[in-house]
Amino acid sequence: MRHMRQIINFLTEEQKGHKGFALFVLMYLCLNTLTASAEETPNSRQAKRVFNTAWNHFFGPEGVTFHYKIDILHLYKEEGTSWNKGDKARSEYKNSKMWNDGTTKYIVREKKGYVEVHDPKVNKADEKLQMFKFDADSYEYHIAQDQEGLKVTLLAKPKTKVKMKKIIALLEPGTYYPKRLRIKVSIFWCTITFSNFKAGGLSDDVFAFPKEKYKSYPLKDLR
Repeated sequence: MRHMRQIINFLTEEQKGHKGFALFVLMYLCLNTLTASAEETPNSRQAKRVFNTAWNHFFGPEGVTFHYKIDILHLYKEEGTSWNKGDKARSEYKNSKMWNDGTTKYIVREKKGYVEVHDPKVNKADEKLQMFKFDADSYEYHIAQDQEGLKVTLLAKPKTKVKMKKIIALLEPGTYYPKRLRIKVSIFWCTITFSNFKAGGLSDDVFAFPKEKYKSYPLKDLR
């Protein structure tokens, strides 16, 4: 129960109601622009290059889609499908669907029978998210062959004040598409498993909320 309370404390009020957002928080934490550090080895440079390629898949201008499963200590679990392109996003998960066209975010609560309207910029300014801002220079990088693919490991340097102590990314050889991401945040581990990963080819129409389909649903404007 102590671990569960810690997990819940890391989520904002909106995140508790929109659990699919937990994935995007984790992506933001782990897949950010990588910068060079003063002490590098050929292995660490290769690890950064490969990790940066994986980052480009997620945040490239042509967009990305994938299925995901999240597991935190077997206490918090989530499964769904995600589409992302720039500041636009769409996701489908248990009893809910979300469309974010970059200006307005709509969350359809199918089980409850209503649509929530949010300002997508609110989460970006959230203080709790800023606490977990990724600092590339706070980590040492290493890459190795694994039976399942390429394994890139990020380990927090001694005396660095970061919440994420270790990040392990398992990637497809050649494409560097992600297969699995493990993150140690404070004292607990989070695992994200990816499938049906496809980078590129996403139209902006994917992120447009289908108002006609849900015209009978009452709107709850939470902006």
